[in-house]
Amino acid sequence: MQNVTFLPQLGVALFFVTIWLGVTFLLSYITGWAFLARHYRAATPYGGRYERLPQSQMGRFGIFGGARNAVYIGIEPNGLHLRMFVLFRVNCRDLFIPWRDVSVRQGRTLLRNYIEFRFAKEPALGLRVFGQAGEVIQKLAGPAWPGFAAPDVVRR
Repeated sequence: MQNVTFLPQLGVALFFVTIWLGVTFLLSYITGWAFLARHYRAATPYGGRYERLPQSQMGRFGIFGGARNAVYIGIEPNGLHLRMFVLFRVNCRDLFIPWRDVSVRQGRTLLRNYIEFRFAKEPALGLRVFGQAGEVIQKLAGPAWPGFAAPDVVRR
C-alpha cells in the first residue's frame, strides 16, 4: 500500500477558493453593492421572477465599474429587487429599493441610450441599463415608475 498525500491538490483548491472570495468581496465594494446593502438589504425574499439585465453597469467607476451583466432585477409596485449573479453573492445580498428612493435619468453614450437609476441613500451610486431593457422595466413598474430627473448640468 502506498501512502498518498493530497496536500498539493488541497493547497491549489484552497488557493482558488481564497482568490474567488477575495474577488467577490472586492466586487461588492467596486460596484457599491456593499454600500447599498447598508440601507436597502431585502428583509424578505422576493417571490416574483428575476430577470437578468443583459446590458447593465453598476458602480462609481463608469465603464470600468463592475457587475456588468451580472445584475438581476425583480419589479413590483413597491420597488426594485436587485440580485447579483449566483457566483458573486457571497458579499452581495439581495436588495430591495423602494420606488420613493429611486430617481431615473436618461442618457446616451457614443453608441447607445441608457436609463440610470440613482438611489436616495447612496446618491453617488448608479445602475445603468442600456438598450430597451430600461423601457421594459418602466412598463413593468407601471404607475409606480418615478419621473425622469433633469440631466446633470455639470459632468462628474
